[in-house]
Amino acid sequence: MTTVEGLYDRKVRCPLCEETYNTKKVLTRAVKIVETQGDFFARYGGPNPVHYLINVCSTCGFSFLEKTQPKVTSLRRQSYVDEVATRWATRDLTGVRTLKQGITSFKLAIFCAQFVGEPSRTIGGLCLHLAWLYRESGDRENERRFMQNALDFYIDCYEHDSRLDDEGKMPYLIGELARRLGDDKLAVLYFNQVIQDRNAAQKYVKLARNQWAILREDRENKGLKEINEDGEESESQGHAKVANA
Repeated sequence: MTTVEGLYDRKVRCPLCEETYNTKKVLTRAVKIVETQGDFFARYGGPNPVHYLINVCSTCGFSFLEKTQPKVTSLRRQSYVDEVATRWATRDLTGVRTLKQGITSFKLAIFCAQFVGEPSRTIGGLCLHLAWLYRESGDRENERRFMQNALDFYIDCYEHDSRLDDEGKMPYLIGELARRLGDDKLAVLYFNQVIQDRNAAQKYVKLARNQWAILREDRENKGLKEINEDGEESESQGHAKVANA
C-alpha cells in the first residue's frame, strides 16, 4: 500500500447512506504553499490538500465537500438510492490519491451536488477546484471548461442569493475568472463592484485593483482599448489611478 507523509485518517459519516468510513486528509502542518495565483489556485511543496477535500463513500458513491455538510431530503435520498447507488461500481477513493483520482472525486461531487440540489455557490466552488486540478495536470481545455462552469454558477449565486455576505470575495472571483477566460468587460464590471463596495474586505479590494491593473497592462500590450468602470471600451488612460489607488 502506498503511503505519503503528512496524511492522516479521518472518520466520516455518509450523509446519504449513513455508513461510516475512514478517508485520508492532509495534516495542517504538512501544507506547504509555494505559489498562490489570482483565483486562489495554489501549488504545494508537499501533498496537495485539494486532492483529499472530497469524501467519497465506497458503499453508495455519494461524494461531498465536507465543509458544506449537505442536507439530503428523504425524497432525494430515495431517488439517489434508486437511480445511482444501485448502479454504483464500487471503487475505493479513501486512501492515498493520485491527481487523476482527485479529479475523479470532484467530478463525483459535482454530480452528487447537482443531484441533491446543492446551491449554486457550492457547485461553483466544486467546479473551480476541479479547474485547479486540471491546471495542475496541464489540461488547459478542461481547466477552461470548469472555470466557465464556476463563473456561471457564481454569477447565478451573486444575482439571486440574497443571503450572500462574503465581504467581496465572490464578485472578485467572478471578475478574476472572467479575466482569465478573456471576458475583459465582465471582469472590469465586477472588479469595480468590489472596489466601490464599502463593506468589502480590504484584501479583496486590493486583489481587485491588482488584477484590474494586470488586465489593463495585457490589453495595452495587445494594442486594445482600455475598459472603463462601466465595462465600455475607452480611448482614455485615466483609469490607472483606480487600479493603482
